[in-house]
Amino acid sequence: MADDMHDAVVNYIARTRFPFPGQTTWAADYRTLTNVPDRNRGIQTPSGEHFPDIVIVDGTGRVRELGEVEMNVSDISAPALKATSETADTDTPTKVRHFFLYVPVGQEAAAQALLETNGVSYAGLRSFQVSGNGQIKIIPFVTPGDSYDHQVTD
Repeated sequence: MADDMHDAVVNYIARTRFPFPGQTTWAADYRTLTNVPDRNRGIQTPSGEHFPDIVIVDGTGRVRELGEVEMNVSDISAPALKATSETADTDTPTKVRHFFLYVPVGQEAAAQALLETNGVSYAGLRSFQVSGNGQIKIIPFVTPGDSYDHQVTD
């Protein structure tokens, strides 16, 4: 059941935030891929190949942006997040990595502490909420990257 919820959140984020509806600044050659339920695009890390939940590539196949959805901050591997982040580009106004982390509502502060304590560069930390009827809401917590990305989706 947790895997089903995770996959639903990943697919919702990929569909509604990469790009946002009506976003005019999204490059025409960007493609949004997910690695749930099937693995579509991996990245190389010092620990080997990793399959982030969301991978944005440009027309040349270069990884531009990455997103990870975590169901519990206490289960997060900081080295894995750091390695994932370092694969994303730095084409943000503030030159942070185009890496986004999504955690359940209520776990944002713990996730931020984990990111910052371990020197993980990120463009946005978001929380998600899933209602009893399955409706998903994404709530921005902190956005060190592009302020345009600081949007609620539901």
